[in-house]
Amino acid sequence: MGAGTARRLLKPAIYTTSVAAIAVGFIYWSNRPRTLPGSDSPAVPPPTTERGRFRPPRFPPLTSRDEQISRLRSSSGHVAEETTGGSSTRRSGGGSAVQAGAAGPVDEEVYDLLVIGGGATGSGIALDAVTRGLKVALVERDDFASGTSSKSTKLVHGGVRYLEKAVWELDFNQYKLVKEALRERKYFLETAPHLSMWLPIMLPIENWWKAPYYWAGTKFYDLLAGKENIESSYFLTKSKALDAFPMLKKDNLFGALVYYDGAHNDSRMNVSLAITAALYGATVVNHMEVTALEKDASGRLNGARMKDLIVEKNGKHSEEFSVKAKARLPRF
Repeated sequence: MGAGTARRLLKPAIYTTSVAAIAVGFIYWSNRPRTLPGSDSPAVPPPTTERGRFRPPRFPPLTSRDEQISRLRSSSGHVAEETTGGSSTRRSGGGSAVQAGAAGPVDEEVYDLLVIGGGATGSGIALDAVTRGLKVALVERDDFASGTSSKSTKLVHGGVRYLEKAVWELDFNQYKLVKEALRERKYFLETAPHLSMWLPIMLPIENWWKAPYYWAGTKFYDLLAGKENIESSYFLTKSKALDAFPMLKKDNLFGALVYYDGAHNDSRMNVSLAITAALYGATVVNHMEVTALEKDASGRLNGARMKDLIVEKNGKHSEEFSVKAKARLPRF
């Protein structure tokens, strides 16, 4: 009888010990020490020559700004006149010779797409269109990323608060938004690692009952990221949180929760998009102001008038000229 009682008590004890061991192991794994990004050696060492000297990457040469403006002018038939042995010819911005009596733009010189505004959206549209084989022009009144594209939060995040809203309001559209944003975050980090980085974010916790709520939310965020996840979230005790941020209020501080998101350099990303579009053959000009839109006889938009602001800043008069395009997209 004593042996039977011992067996009955042994099974629950084994189960309880196993569950406790698993729980303790999981808590230790969640709170294990992390190596923060930037403290380790670079994953991809910089290219070097045999002698150990740095060799920068080589890119195809970009056309000058004057050549880019010449392309814009040639789209509406604005060509330079040349006289050779008494016969007059005109040379377009692309370098092709045209008879002097010819009128109007050559169809090959007309742009398929004219994008007005060289912000992140405009530069992205230009790059997407030119890589699809379209003849594209991109003009910007100021400089690239001079507006709101350089004044973002610098975050590349999936949106923890959108996830909270999706759960409490059972909003499936918010859930899809978080999933899509997490995918885009992965693309940013993989496509432009020199402009993107990990960003650990610490959430101070004042009351003990908030710890499981925030912990569950960030773990669900990690779970949704799946293979796109950067690093798993973890809990910090009060002492560890104060070590990381000594100026935190100590009153009612229970601890902190750290989760990871992405960050990027928005201005450099914008300029990189514009430069890449130019490398693929797009006409990309900054400090070029659009003064009016033009329409054809049927009332459809077929181009825009613009002027070079660099000439005006140099104290000279800048003449307006037309740029012809089959489609026009104002993006800011």
